[in-house]
Amino acid sequence: MKTIMNGLLKGRAIRWSALAVAVVAVAGLSLAWDGHHYRAGGAWIGATQGGTWTALQSPLDAEGETAAIRTVNTSWGSSFAELLAAFGADTISDTVGEMRMVSRDTAQWTLMGYAQKAGNPLETKAIGVYSGTWKFTSQHTAVLNYSLNVYLPTADGYPDLNNPVIIPGVLPITGLTDTAKRVPILK
Repeated sequence: MKTIMNGLLKGRAIRWSALAVAVVAVAGLSLAWDGHHYRAGGAWIGATQGGTWTALQSPLDAEGETAAIRTVNTSWGSSFAELLAAFGADTISDTVGEMRMVSRDTAQWTLMGYAQKAGNPLETKAIGVYSGTWKFTSQHTAVLNYSLNVYLPTADGYPDLNNPVIIPGVLPITGLTDTAKRVPILK
């Protein structure tokens, strides 16, 4: 009788231990998941310091972990106009780049665009390289934190990433923040 009781108690202890481990694991997974895993992609509009932009993110994989980005600056403020003028430029090309999800709600990204002087043909005066994070704050909103480095163009039109233009107190520009909203599907 004693052996049967010991066997039953040991069996119950093992079952309760296994159940406790399962409950802790499920609770841990649900806390770690905390809802939604955001995906790169979609059409966005954004606001920057004194300006606006549109962006199209085209996923590069089925999971939405990476995307190609094309951004069009639709307007910019006086400080950006002054920066363009400092390089002899008066406009900026569309910017292109890529993003990669690095957590459930944040992506890292890099974009590149040309500061140009109007004319036929356009004359490239400098190349802006923007890099930072895209943090989803909801399914339809995001906050971007980033910096801007400027490079002089090489003969092949690419930036020499080893030689950024450094102007103390002006370049590089860090601590930039934009907000973005997904373009909705209207009913």
